[in-house]
Amino acid sequence: MTEDIDRSPLPEELLAGLIAGAGLTVLPEAVGKLVAHAGEMLRWNRSIRLTAITAPEEVAVKHILDSLFLLRFSPFPGRILDFGSGAGYPGIPLAAALPGSRVTLLESSGKKCAFLSHALRMLSLNNAEVVQARLEPGGHLTIGRFEHILTRATLPPGKAVPLLLPYLVPGGRLLLMSGPGRGKGKEGKGEGKGLLEAATVRTVRFELPLRMGSREIREIRIP
Repeated sequence: MTEDIDRSPLPEELLAGLIAGAGLTVLPEAVGKLVAHAGEMLRWNRSIRLTAITAPEEVAVKHILDSLFLLRFSPFPGRILDFGSGAGYPGIPLAAALPGSRVTLLESSGKKCAFLSHALRMLSLNNAEVVQARLEPGGHLTIGRFEHILTRATLPPGKAVPLLLPYLVPGGRLLLMSGPGRGKGKEGKGEGKGLLEAATVRTVRFELPLRMGSREIREIRIP
């Protein structure tokens, strides 16, 4: 897997500056791990489809920094599930930034799981694990229950809530990450809509640097 010129390594100083500019605090060793993860993702991207974003600045902002905005919802006691982890965002940045956390990367694609497992070994992220599985309605998968479930642009809220709720402990929370307004008018009907109406919801919106767009994180707690 030979790197192209547009897949040059992401400079650590660039990522560190973006993180500091966003008002977030991450240890220097975590920055190094996130740069290494990004570089390996782009290397593997030549063989398996992990991302359409390949320019270093875009990877830094749209993948890494976007994931790290979850730190505004700290602390994260207990277990964390990254549903539909893909190339490892947001689960790997969160695991790197919070070494005391326990993160499960759930992904249905075998090829993506191979990459995720390789990345965890390469980065020595012993606080994270990979599970290859597909969640089905009803919560029958034996992966246990979690205090926090996060997912990034996978499903609209009306579908995500009933699917993921059975895997939350009482009082747990969902953190749904998306672009601005994504899912509005698509909340769903029946069970999904009813659960959303009963939930405690907080939405945090933020601007990505370098004029790369807006994002929002929706926190949902089911009583």
